[in-house]
Amino acid sequence: MKLRVQYMAQLRAAIGRTEEEVELSEGNSLADLLNQLANTHNAARSHFVTETGHARPSLLIVVNDSAVSAREAATTVLHSDDVVTLLPPIAGG
Repeated sequence: MKLRVQYMAQLRAAIGRTEEEVELSEGNSLADLLNQLANTHNAARSHFVTETGHARPSLLIVVNDSAVSAREAATTVLHSDDVVTLLPPIAGG
């Protein structure tokens, strides 16, 4: 299945693009997608997953206009044509 991944803020700069189309197997979860992105974009790996391969808790994730927590990533099944937006935490003052 194909889905679209949108990158925001520092993640956009780290990846070097605003979005991309990703091929994923039917029935894969959001956690599977994050691990695939971490492997594809190794230099930005720490933005997607922790050292143990779990979804980064500070990553803000939206799937088709619905927020999904990192804790829900393993149980959130993705579907063809889903749009996943990833936003790393923003610091500033």
